[in-house]
Amino acid sequence: MSWKTTPEQNAIIEWQGNQLVVNAFAGTGKTTTLVQFAQANPDSKMLYLAYNRAIRDEAEQKFPFNVECKTAHQLAWSHFGRHFRNRLTANLRITDVARKLNTRHWPLARLALTGLNTFLCSAEPEPGIIHLPAEDERHGLPADKILGAVQVLWYEVSRTESDFPITHDVYLKLFQLSEPNLASKWDTILFDEAQDANPVTSAFVLSQTCRVVLVGDCYQQIYRFRGANNALSSPLLKQADRLWLTTSFRFGPAVAQIANMLLAMSGEEMQVTGSGEDDEVIAHLPADVLHYSVLSRTVSGVIGTALFTSLQEKKVFWVGGIEGYKTEELEDLYWFSADMPERMQSPRLGQEYRDFEEYCSIAKATQDVEMNQAIRLLDEYFPLPQKLAIMRRQVVTHEKDAQVTVSTAHRSKGLEWEVVVLNEDFCDITDPLLSAEERQDETNLLYVAVTRARKTLVLNELMLYLKAGEEQQNCEQPATGEMENDGGEAISHVK
Repeated sequence: MSWKTTPEQNAIIEWQGNQLVVNAFAGTGKTTTLVQFAQANPDSKMLYLAYNRAIRDEAEQKFPFNVECKTAHQLAWSHFGRHFRNRLTANLRITDVARKLNTRHWPLARLALTGLNTFLCSAEPEPGIIHLPAEDERHGLPADKILGAVQVLWYEVSRTESDFPITHDVYLKLFQLSEPNLASKWDTILFDEAQDANPVTSAFVLSQTCRVVLVGDCYQQIYRFRGANNALSSPLLKQADRLWLTTSFRFGPAVAQIANMLLAMSGEEMQVTGSGEDDEVIAHLPADVLHYSVLSRTVSGVIGTALFTSLQEKKVFWVGGIEGYKTEELEDLYWFSADMPERMQSPRLGQEYRDFEEYCSIAKATQDVEMNQAIRLLDEYFPLPQKLAIMRRQVVTHEKDAQVTVSTAHRSKGLEWEVVVLNEDFCDITDPLLSAEERQDETNLLYVAVTRARKTLVLNELMLYLKAGEEQQNCEQPATGEMENDGGEAISHVK
């Protein structure tokens, strides 16, 4: 069956300039459009720069022979990464940092680690004051002391002869600093998910002399907390051509209405058009739904939903795998808190912390999100080991075998389901205490979650409130007149 392209897609496929920025709303077929662009230019050697490995693997099955699909880290691996393979770790531990800095002043160790990670994702050639947290987050420590600690860490991680552990971002930074010439191998770079690009990646992509096509949706920017920035609005693209994809093939007009409400709250005048199948936006999950996905703002929201549905004897699929949600570490923390180290699977906690009280004090002093979240889970799901055992028995590795899919909204990016339920743990974007950046980030996350639905979107209380307000503004009937309780089952919502 032939695919009928829209006029917006045709404009991209036929484009012949030097720099192009494509603003593509959710579900508007950006990858399909890029594939057809590549097919229309068979003599051009292209690099498709994917946001992550999963997207790259999927892209390799779609793009023609003249396109190589790689991640930024894959590009950097052969030049720098392979020299550090024995030192790689997913995340630097605060205890490793403290030992290297020879200090038990935990706020300093945390601030130095934060500064290092910010620098690694930046475009700058060396660590500076710009990479440090704001002054009111420095625990009274002088900037030069924190910066000195960051410089010590950068020296250690960048040396091939050191034995200090490194993250994958280290060799990507070294690759960027080497000023690679990608134009010697490729005529065109297709830069996907450019709204969530790290400045370090944007720096070496936008410095190339070959043609560059950037595609993304600035309202799906949800990784600014990791140092990502919106490459679509880079000053280096002032002369770039700009085109739009606004017709979504994923959902229909009902979900599009909710998406446009969030877009309008962000100040966007363009609207997404839902051209998919008939869809619905409702307040309660119907009882006869065979499979649904629950999207949460937090890891604790995911675990809470999985616990609740598992106790109902439902099979649960975890996006990214249950191992990515650190349930084993959480169980170890429970036994650590109970002073029963013999039941712990790993001795790490006992090696790094004197006792659970010190763990809690460090969590409070450093304001570490993961540590504080783990402490809350111990209280909310007591006794945790028994409940986790039931939850694990209900895990399935293939989504087709599940009755419920659980995921954070962040992990849901790029995915879609027929029925999507929004958990109650999303941030209240009407909170006047939120900064403008925080409000935008949380609005973007809601937009991503909402636009994962193909046919049915079950709103949480926050979105029902926002929808009712919009309808009242438009002089329409209140949402409560449309959203009747149909006797459907409740979902466990974690605050």
